[in-house]
Amino acid sequence: MRPVFTVFILFTLQLLCCCLAAPPQFSALAQQYTDAPLVSYDITQDQQGYIWFASELDGLQRFDGYELEAWSVLRKQEKNPKFANVNQLLIDSEQRLWVSTWGQGVTLLDQHNQVQLRFTSTAAPEQRLPSDRVQSFFEDSQNRIWIGAVEGLRYVQAAQPSVLQQVDALKNVRVWQLSESTDGVLWLATSKGLFRLSADLKEHQYWTLDTINGGMSSAVSNEIRTLLLVEQGLWLGTQFGLFFFSFERSEIQYRYPAELGSINALFSPQPGRLWVGSSSGLFQINTDDKSQPRPDYFLQTADIRKLFRDKTGVIWVATRNRGIYKVNPLQHKVRYLPLPLEAAMPDNALRRIYSQTIVDNRIWLGLDQDIFSYDLQTELWKKHSLETNRQHHQVSGIVKDTDGVYWAGTDIGLFHAQGKDDTFLQDKLPATIANFTSVTALATDPDGTLWLGLWEKGLVKWDKKNPLGAVEQHAIATQPGDAIISIDSEDAEFIWLVSRFSGLYQLQRNTGLITRYHSGADSPIQLPSDTLLCMEKASAYQFWLCTNQGLFFMDLEKKSGTLYQSQQGLPDNRVIAIQALQNGTVWVSTKKGLAVMDLARQSFKVLGEKANITSMLLETRALQSTASGDIWLGTAAGLYNFKPDDIQQHKFNAPLVISKVKAGVQQWFHPVTSAQTPLELAPPAKEISIYFSFLEYYFTEGHQYQYRLSGAGTDQEWHYIGHKNHISFTHLPAGQYSFEVRNAIEPTEIATATLDFVIPTPLWQDKRLWLFFCLIASLLLWLFWQSRVRNLHQQNIRLNQLVQQRTEALEQANSALLQQARTDFLTGLPNRLAFSEQFELLQRQAIRQKLPFTLALLDIDHFKSINDTYGHDAGDVVLSKVAQALSQRLRQRDVLARWGGEEFILLLPETTTEGAFIVCEELRQSLMQLVIEYDHKQIAVTATLGLAQLDDVQLELVCWQSAADIALYQGKKTGRNKVVIYQGDAAVID
Repeated sequence: MRPVFTVFILFTLQLLCCCLAAPPQFSALAQQYTDAPLVSYDITQDQQGYIWFASELDGLQRFDGYELEAWSVLRKQEKNPKFANVNQLLIDSEQRLWVSTWGQGVTLLDQHNQVQLRFTSTAAPEQRLPSDRVQSFFEDSQNRIWIGAVEGLRYVQAAQPSVLQQVDALKNVRVWQLSESTDGVLWLATSKGLFRLSADLKEHQYWTLDTINGGMSSAVSNEIRTLLLVEQGLWLGTQFGLFFFSFERSEIQYRYPAELGSINALFSPQPGRLWVGSSSGLFQINTDDKSQPRPDYFLQTADIRKLFRDKTGVIWVATRNRGIYKVNPLQHKVRYLPLPLEAAMPDNALRRIYSQTIVDNRIWLGLDQDIFSYDLQTELWKKHSLETNRQHHQVSGIVKDTDGVYWAGTDIGLFHAQGKDDTFLQDKLPATIANFTSVTALATDPDGTLWLGLWEKGLVKWDKKNPLGAVEQHAIATQPGDAIISIDSEDAEFIWLVSRFSGLYQLQRNTGLITRYHSGADSPIQLPSDTLLCMEKASAYQFWLCTNQGLFFMDLEKKSGTLYQSQQGLPDNRVIAIQALQNGTVWVSTKKGLAVMDLARQSFKVLGEKANITSMLLETRALQSTASGDIWLGTAAGLYNFKPDDIQQHKFNAPLVISKVKAGVQQWFHPVTSAQTPLELAPPAKEISIYFSFLEYYFTEGHQYQYRLSGAGTDQEWHYIGHKNHISFTHLPAGQYSFEVRNAIEPTEIATATLDFVIPTPLWQDKRLWLFFCLIASLLLWLFWQSRVRNLHQQNIRLNQLVQQRTEALEQANSALLQQARTDFLTGLPNRLAFSEQFELLQRQAIRQKLPFTLALLDIDHFKSINDTYGHDAGDVVLSKVAQALSQRLRQRDVLARWGGEEFILLLPETTTEGAFIVCEELRQSLMQLVIEYDHKQIAVTATLGLAQLDDVQLELVCWQSAADIALYQGKKTGRNKVVIYQGDAAVID
């Protein structure tokens, strides 16, 4: 068997395995919102639909899809920064918010999110907790609010939350999580194993991990960190792996090994699927597969702490080190087909699609240097060879003529194949045809005539019945850089030609008369631009055009055109592909995503994210539909296949809310109003800003809004404002108003919200009051003038002195704040911001002087063990001592900074990889010799370093850091306490 054929068989089998539903699409909240939490432990959703985040550094935050509002858990007289460390949340049946602040007890916020109660270990007996470190909340079917602390369990009745009650059976037990089965039994994951607590709290039973037959050692901790209730039992997550408690057998069974990491969260997104969130990342397990295959692995190295699904189906992932992620709720409705890759290509390689056509129930792709077809029935790829010794890069199209011959246009000429599985050849072509190069488009007529677009040479018509290869040539789009890129020959009267830079051409078959449609005033129908990318025929006289100025509809009978742009909801004005369907919709691919247009409503719905498609990878003219109505969309990563109705008809069932109102210095969160109880604004209300949100959290970029305002002097008409989620009104006259807002592009799911407000008549409009004020003002003015004349000189002197003092104080404060903002308070080293600035400065110097440039990441090994063994204060001492030791051994021009946690980052200008390795090896050995004294104990430290020197010095810091991080990860994976050099996607260990 030939080697090429062997490789083809191997990647065909691989693609059969990969032709699956797209994997979960994770979207990092921090990439969209700069104030998103980076250390998060819990997520919940209230009755109105808002999302609440519990964060270690940012405290309690409310999210409406557009803004993160910091929420205080303090009373006005309290000022304790430790309350920022929020770790657990619960919305109870009374719509109150329970908040746990680690080390500071529990705070209960009422329905208006004001502090109602505080529970601590030093409070009065009725509100006293066994520990101020609370681990879990839970509300059972009897409306009991359970509070699991590190040293015991308490509960309150929801109707009487001020009185804590104790469960004697769980004294001095750390309660990680609670759940309730349908019979009212409570199940608890604790530090001493799995507890079963009867509904009346009179009986309890527990199981430990060391009782597993042939399983865990008795020396292993019995701690269970999380649990998930399913029909047959309970999934149990521990630091030693995943277990299952069977209700039928009443025993714990060992299921999956400890390679999952320390498990913190369990979640079932759908039947038969289990998501395991651990300190190592996110794992997906097929629980129906009894062979226990290797789990799918996502979000590597993320320390997962909570998995939560909101009311619209979005799954939220809270992590301790990587922020918060959202998961696309619709990715299972989209089929993903990776593009074929050559043997030498990496798995994640991207390929350019130059042409995509559906012929004979196959999708034909003209890729860079290859022709592939995908059989829609057998679901198999086939590679089609071009028999040539010349290098080719672009395949502009594939067509089939009436004789069953397949024709391929390429940048080195025209090829033909007798059958759909045959090799494409150039033999037996007339010399005039064989000499053509740079075929940019091709089409065929029913009589076998071929139409060819040639680069800068116009249009060629070739009647294949002519054995001498005589051609008819038309000088169309022949200027430099121009070409015919698309040909439509289906019309019996006209040939339609799309050019790159000179507009649209109509060629009359019988007379050869050419009509050009362009952007000039003398065009029969004026186009928005001469730069076109594709054309879709809606009927014999109606066309859709892809332009760089938007989507253009052209009606020849009415001699009119309509341009649709981003103002009408199009994701981007640069349209690259169109597909019109018979159901009255037009699918549009743009540079910023996929959208569908409802012709009846003349509106767009953005769907690129719903289809789990990266807009940057969308390809030109790579959008087709099959006879069954399926959409096939081509991207540089692969093909996406979905049924339009599956995407369009998905309903979020999300509310539209008034999230905030601001008037002057006043603001109201989620105001509830009516015509009878309007929101009264204090005069003078010069500017009123109303914020609103459709509380669907994944596809917020596609939300579009309309509003209208009813009241004195308003037009009461609906106004389109696009994606903007707030509107401001200035200088509204006194009176009562009703503001309404609705989402504008969800025809199947219109949601509205209303705000009624009143602007009172200000007192200053009363004439009698004006007269009184005038008299008083006159008297005061006379008194003021007399006083001013006497004291003007003294005041000027004092004012000048005060200005000078304040200016000096302000300059000193600004200088101190500037230094503090760029310095890590613990180690005294530059922080991430300062390092980023230094990196850009030295990078420009290295580029200008062509000097070597090396970046290193240093991570203290087993730092968590130091914290756990000696305490966090000891960890702070270690970080400070390591920083001092590193600083003492570096050159003055080297830049050392604390990157975060136990990670340090080092920039070595004018240093090669070899030199950097020597420096880093000395640093590593110096740390091995470093002995740190703490609390009469000696702490030894080691570190792992990852080096990176990229070929492209101009790459951004994130690329350098990512490369060094890969090397660092390899070092930790292979034993720690070493220096590893990054080389491409691999790392070299020295």
